[in-house]
Amino acid sequence: MIFQSPKIPRHLILSPKPKKRRLWPCVLGLPILILFALMLLAHSSRAETYQWQRPGAVEAGELLFKNDAGQEARALHLASDYQLQISGMVAQLRLRQRFRNQGQDWLEAVYVFPLQQQAAVQAMQIRIGERIIRGKIKEKQEAKRIYREAKAAGKRAALSSQQRPNMFTQKVANIGPGETIEVELTITQPVQMKALAEGGQEFSLRLPSTITPRFIPGQPLPQAEEISLGGQGWAQPTQAVADAHEITPPMTTKAMQMSLAIVLDAGLPLATIDSASHQITVQKQQGQHRVQLSQGMASMNRDFVLSWRPLASAEARAALFRQTLDQSDYAMLMLLPPAQAAAAMDREVIYIIDTSGSMGGESIRQAKAALELAIERLPVGHRFNIIEFNSVHNAFRPQTVVMDEHNRGDAVNFVRGLEAGGGTDMLPALKEALAQEPSPGFIKQVVFITDGSVGNEAQLFAEIHQRLGDARLFTVGIGSAPNGFFMRKAAQFGRGSYSYIGDIGQLKTEMAELFAKLERPVLRDIKVQWPKHLQVEMWPENIPDLYLGEPLRILAKLSDKNASDTMAGKIVIEGDLGGGRWRQSLDLAGAGQKQHPGVATLWGREKIEALLDQKIMGRDEALVRKDVLAVALRQQLLSPYTSFVAVEQKPARPAQQKLTSEAVPNAMPKGNTMAFPSTASLWQAQLLLALLPLLLLWRRRRV
Repeated sequence: MIFQSPKIPRHLILSPKPKKRRLWPCVLGLPILILFALMLLAHSSRAETYQWQRPGAVEAGELLFKNDAGQEARALHLASDYQLQISGMVAQLRLRQRFRNQGQDWLEAVYVFPLQQQAAVQAMQIRIGERIIRGKIKEKQEAKRIYREAKAAGKRAALSSQQRPNMFTQKVANIGPGETIEVELTITQPVQMKALAEGGQEFSLRLPSTITPRFIPGQPLPQAEEISLGGQGWAQPTQAVADAHEITPPMTTKAMQMSLAIVLDAGLPLATIDSASHQITVQKQQGQHRVQLSQGMASMNRDFVLSWRPLASAEARAALFRQTLDQSDYAMLMLLPPAQAAAAMDREVIYIIDTSGSMGGESIRQAKAALELAIERLPVGHRFNIIEFNSVHNAFRPQTVVMDEHNRGDAVNFVRGLEAGGGTDMLPALKEALAQEPSPGFIKQVVFITDGSVGNEAQLFAEIHQRLGDARLFTVGIGSAPNGFFMRKAAQFGRGSYSYIGDIGQLKTEMAELFAKLERPVLRDIKVQWPKHLQVEMWPENIPDLYLGEPLRILAKLSDKNASDTMAGKIVIEGDLGGGRWRQSLDLAGAGQKQHPGVATLWGREKIEALLDQKIMGRDEALVRKDVLAVALRQQLLSPYTSFVAVEQKPARPAQQKLTSEAVPNAMPKGNTMAFPSTASLWQAQLLLALLPLLLLWRRRRV
């Protein structure tokens, strides 16, 4: 203790009037140290629950829990099986998740998992042995009530909910010892299409399999600890992310496994089928291609990406797909505008690069290499700046500067010195980039390089919508499991486009395509004229700008005013391209009578997304919720306001047996080197608060 130290300065010992106020730190020192130790212990205990501190203790897809005797036992095992049927531009997925209880207690499984950001979940069922129980779509709170009551009654039940358009939660209650329960989801998602810089077209499909830990900003909500007790996440709810406890699943360094089988009916003769993410085998049978993983199974630590290219002679610049459902016609239009030569533009580019902890390892190497390519590519005379951010942000220059060889060299050195660490606090960096007024005569572009590992997406979208002005925002997704929802929607609100770099080998190709978009004028003011005898509900209502190589995709519900053939007539699309007028027409009858299942589902999904965008733009949430519920319940779709619930009528768990709730972890994304979710900020703040009195104590001792 301070007053016992033999090293007290002599002038203090001889002081005739010692200052009594110096004794309070001594008296409080021990309680403060105890408090600090308790906080460390609480944090350590919580971290252990999430399996970050003990990577060697858990095998693939398994979670440890303690039984009544205090012994560790292997509890839940998860196996995931993906089966896809791709027809033209629509993919239908059956995702089977099997939860096996290898312990001795009755369990509830809680599993947060990703899907493609435009995926539409349209059905759910659970299988227990030979019994199948089909889920029903309900308003979200009603579904929760049904599930909660079934769980308490000992009935087997499942609840499927949406936290984000690309993040979902599966809850399965009352899994008995030694029992396996399978949950099957039916999902429809669109196939992506783009034109290649070297010519030709490429189609692709992405299947996310894990989640990059999200950054959770903001102050904790009142009673945040009590709220988070009902979730399985490592973060507490905050003012910026009220559902933080539901979108921060535990992670494991052990690889969980998945199987995959795809039947591809492209509708065109194909030149290549490939996967940049996984090794695959391809067999052609009766005009279709069957795709499987070469090893039969793969680790669920990165997105699966499949791409295919048609023969040059078979390339199509337009396609129309139709489905008739419940006496209504639905159509999906895909149109690829031609590339045209364009005059050069004077550009002012602000590059934002994410250097947070979630970007550690391979991601930061990809991001730095991508930014270095962008700097080398920017012509002399254009203007630029760089903003890097993690928990704080730092700019290369206070304002944009003219690109010359001196500034280019300094910028490259600046990028090479960047390192990953800290939180993913995007908002201040985004505000600074958007707040800068473009120089006269220059077109302002913002290029955002990140993995998108944030939980406050809505807050960021609102900021982009309010501050964008005449600028354009382009996002570049980095890493093996980026937040595709944030990347795509940020680009949409920013009237730009989204690129993805999943592997360092794709870097030059993907960046070359981005440069081509940045350097050419966009197709603006796009209008679609439908035949006059049709009543059309089209989404998106206002067609965004298009960039080089991007297709126009429109989903529409068609009804005939005159009770004639709804698929007769022509669709006319036109817009402004670099000062000239572009026009294209497509014959509706060309769709023929062939039905394409999933088009109606994608239309409903697109309408729900457009309605949710209205909330970001300021429309009252109660009105948005009412409109979304009407669509989701009618179309039988999962949404932020609806959930699927399935309940077995007969109780299975004896009343005297307790139920333990356990979270199934996600695999850490491949190449990510985080040892702990550094994107979580609450625990650091708590520890700093605990350290503050000790720092004051130390400072007073030195006086």
